[in-house]
Amino acid sequence: MGRTVLPFTQELYREEESWKAFRRALRKEDRELFDELFAAARYHTSACTCSGRAVPFEAILMSILVEERRATRELSRRIGELEQRLAREQGECPGGS
Repeated sequence: MGRTVLPFTQELYREEESWKAFRRALRKEDRELFDELFAAARYHTSACTCSGRAVPFEAILMSILVEERRATRELSRRIGELEQRLAREQGECPGGS
């Protein structure tokens, strides 16, 4: 008996293809962002495969959200480090405010 479900990678490419008209309508810089979102989903293909979602796009969106959250966390960490460094430098400066 053959497979009744497409491999997730094929589902992912099919979903991305279905958004082709939307992508074409975006400005060039937004097309690049759009491509990055689907690249994030491809990064998590194995997790998406294990998700067992009836609607593959749910797993794709979750993958994208995970990557966006990772980027947000990294930026927050870097801002915190910069704030600490700035506070130390202001504390070391004689006559500083």
